[in-house]
Amino acid sequence: MSEQIQQTTLDNGLRIVTEHMASSRTASIGVWVAVGSRDEAPERSGASHFLEHLLFKGTDSRSARAVAEAIDGVGGDMNAFTSREHTAFFARVPATQQDMAADLLFDVLANPALRPDDVDAERLVITEELVAAYDTPDDVVFISLYDALFDGHSLAREVLGSADTIDAMTAEHISDFHKEWYTPANLVISGAGAIDHERLVASAAAHFATAAPGQHPQRVGPPPVQQRMVGTERPVEQLHVALGWRSITHGADQRYELALANQILGGSPSSRLFQSIREDRALAYTVFSQTSGYVDSGSASLYAATSVARGPELLQGLTETMTDFVEHGITAGELDRARTGLEGAMVLGLEDSGSRMTRMATGVALRGEVTPIDTFLERLRSVSVEGVNQVITDVYGSLPVVSVAGPAAGIASLENA
Repeated sequence: MSEQIQQTTLDNGLRIVTEHMASSRTASIGVWVAVGSRDEAPERSGASHFLEHLLFKGTDSRSARAVAEAIDGVGGDMNAFTSREHTAFFARVPATQQDMAADLLFDVLANPALRPDDVDAERLVITEELVAAYDTPDDVVFISLYDALFDGHSLAREVLGSADTIDAMTAEHISDFHKEWYTPANLVISGAGAIDHERLVASAAAHFATAAPGQHPQRVGPPPVQQRMVGTERPVEQLHVALGWRSITHGADQRYELALANQILGGSPSSRLFQSIREDRALAYTVFSQTSGYVDSGSASLYAATSVARGPELLQGLTETMTDFVEHGITAGELDRARTGLEGAMVLGLEDSGSRMTRMATGVALRGEVTPIDTFLERLRSVSVEGVNQVITDVYGSLPVVSVAGPAAGIASLENA
């Protein structure tokens, strides 16, 4: 687990961080852009995700086919994703192809063609993606949950945008968004595997060194929660239920305690929710909990789905499980299992250059630093039962926002429960 991490910052603020893995034969390179859906104007909702799609449509010197063939031709893979506070682009290739992958990825980020015809074509693709999301009740229930949990705030917006904003988006709008935010101040380049740090820095400098630094997005925290229940009617067989709470920021000292609390609550088959809701009561096939942290807020949530007739029973089971979780806290045995589980998952992830690349990119983009593995493990091992119980009280001790998606009769049964 030894780390050979190097970091370089160009004069304009662009950060490059790498970790050399002596036994690796792959190179994973990513560019994290510290801008996401919360940084869009309301009328441009979905711009980050739209731009993510369009960057793979080619550059001034490369067609979309040329981009795809360059990666496919060496057996590599290239992908991207958009979140509320950052957008990520990454490639994984054989180590001998580091220079090609870096040049391709940086060209895509720095010189996108953003052709009007490509915008119109990709608009249809994103519209289909939106339709698919709103046709999927376990997506809908979380879309509605966030809408209520962060009501009226930019964190509430769906990352994909809306049908209206996507329909109104033009090539000029997207180009303006790219020029404003895809600047060195918001970029983190990360590489891991059989990576040469100086070569990656040289490639990054060739593409970005003359760019103006730009500025970070200005963000305002969300107002207090107002809405407590939201129902979204869908003609499906099951009732999908999600409970949500406001949580801590991604940089909070208590993030380790929260990670362990989430693991114990619903992060594994041995968790409270899985054992109570699925194993003991046979109320659901899928049940889990999750957390997300942002610069000024956070969320904690859980999800389960059941038949319409058993909806009230499911809500009661979830409520009882959460009440016991908050009132009685966790045991030392649960903490030990959760801790060794998270440690093991991290160690297993360290075998993969992509995982190491992502860990560094996320750390620098969100918190301005890479937490050394030993420091992470020491902090995890220092967590006490009392510390986890305090976070449980702070995060889960208030009334949750309840989101339900399914038939009208099922929604009504929970509203009256």
